Parts: sequence; structure tokens; C-alpha cells
Amino acid sequence: MSKESPAKVKCERINQIAIAVYDLELVAQNFWNILGIGPWEVYNWEETLVYNRMYGGKPAWSREKIALAQVGDVQLELVQPVDGPSLYRDWLEEHGEGLHHFNFFVDDWDSTVDNLANEGFLSLQSGMFGQHEMKNAYNYFNIPPLRAIWEPVYMGGEEIGAKPTLIPDTDKESPAKVKCKRINQIAIVVNDLEMVARNYWNILGIGPWEVYNWEEPLVYNRRYHGKPAWVREKIALAQVGGVQLELVQPVDGPSVYRDWLEEHGEGLHHMNFFVDDWDGTVEHLTNWGFSSIQSGLFGQRDLKNAYNYFDIPPLRTIWEPVYKGGEEIGAKPTMIP
Repeated sequence: MSKESPAKVKCERINQIAIAVYDLELVAQNFWNILGIGPWEVYNWEETLVYNRMYGGKPAWSREKIALAQVGDVQLELVQPVDGPSLYRDWLEEHGEGLHHFNFFVDDWDSTVDNLANEGFLSLQSGMFGQHEMKNAYNYFNIPPLRAIWEPVYMGGEEIGAKPTLIPDTDKESPAKVKCKRINQIAIVVNDLEMVARNYWNILGIGPWEVYNWEEPLVYNRRYHGKPAWVREKIALAQVGGVQLELVQPVDGPSVYRDWLEEHGEGLHHMNFFVDDWDGTVEHLTNWGFSSIQSGLFGQRDLKNAYNYFDIPPLRTIWEPVYKGGEEIGAKPTMIP
């Protein structure tokens, strides 16, 4: 029986995954047309809806636009900076468009902020929103040991406090031939999987982690940019509410993970979702003009479990459709801790 995590702040559910973008309306429409995600609720994230804004520990005036869409158990957010200083503008200037942060709900706002600050993690941006009596609040913390930005959120009520516009504003079904109805997994690429997994256990209470050697014979028929490849990685998996968090460490051979580390460094890498029609999914995404950057099969050969990474520039992210013919991965994991 595993011991309880020593973390003073515990993330029991990832509520939201955010993507920083330059053109929110365009990207939201692309999600609707390519993966059937939406309609999107769009808000002007500014005074008077948002107040008591802080940036780098100092009062700040800023404006953004945000778009929200529920995808299974997790909310997908698009954020576009409009005016003023913000961590989103900083991110776009340093990294470009792409996956930006996670958020999770907390019940005790003051102790959450105090505990993270006492751990030495800096608040990048914070504020309050909605009706003042609700005391809804958010705070972005850069947490280097976790290789990600995490945003604890306190909600005193269910409503954001403003009426959204919709993208698209239609009752018609999405034209997408590939539909993502549920985000199954978010992945982080790291250099030292064991260390980062322990950090998650100790800082946010996420884990225990199932660790696998992601290599032959468990993983086979590997392809990298369309060509056969021999590759080894380590992966660690932990369930956080309705979504799985994955850590990936490249070990040997060419891979999208090694490419990412060399180009971007450690951080958020991709999302995956399950599909029933594997061949049809790959064919439709290829017909859109999106290239497979890495693929393979895994587990028992009769189950034909398969994965395929597609870089989809109109969505500003890498997406990994996965087919699973059975529930088991096909190997026994070690555990951290």
C-alpha cells in the first residue's frame, strides 16, 4: 500500500489545458472544422469582468480574449493577448503559439497560494473575475521542477460572470471527419523522468506513476517521419481526474521527443485521443495535408494497438490519435514512488 503524498497542495483533477495563440477566432474555427471541437464560448477577458490584475507581482492593466470548449472531462482554452503585459504575450514572444498551461480547482485559495510561494515558486500573473462577492480567483505559477506552468483557480460560483459569443454560431454539426470527443492524455517531454515524476508526487500529489520502457518488443513497427526507425523511450503515466498525464524521456534513436527537447526544451508536448476507425482517421488527417511525424504499434500483436503523431499547424499543437484493441498496455510497470 503506497504512502500518501507529502504535498500540501494537491491537484486531484486537471480542469483545463490552454493554448496561447495570435488569432483566437481562426484557431477556434480550425478546431471545429478539423477535430469537431466546439462550439467555443468566447469572452473579452478585461475590466470589469477581470479585476485586481497582477503581473510579476505588480498591479497591471491587460486585456485578452479567451475561448473555452469542453472536450470530455477537460476544458480546452485558447488565449490571445490583446493589450498590456501578460505571461501569454511573453510566451508567444519566447516560444511561439502552442500549449501553455494547466489549471485545477482549489477550495482553500489563500493556503494554496501561500504553500506554493513558500516552496519558492513565483506567481507570474494573477487576478479575480466575475461577481465580486464570489471572489473567483486565479494565479499562474511557474513550477520548474514540474516542467510546466500550473494555474490554481478558486470558483465561488459556477458562472464566469459574462455572456459569451460563440464560434461557430450555428446549430449545425461540425463538418470534421475526425472527431475528438474526449482528450485522453496530455504529455510532457523531460530529460529525467524519475526526477520529474517524484517532483509531481511531492509538489502537487500527482501519482503514483506507472513507468514503462517504451521499446521493442512492447513497441514495434516504429516509424519516424514515414521511415522505419529503431527508438527507445521511457514513459510514466498518472491519472489526474478524467485525464492522463504522461512524462516521456527519449533514450536512444531519433524521435519527436528528442527533436522537441533540442528545439524547445522540456515542457508540454502533445495531446492524445482515442479513435475507433484507425485507418480512416489516419487517411482523413493525411488528406488534410497533415504529416505523420511518428507512429507505431504496441502491446499484444493480435490487439493491433496503434498510435500516430500528427503535427497540425492550424491547431497550433501536436495531436496523437490512438487505437486500443484492449485495456492493457501489454507490460508490467514499475512504480514511482
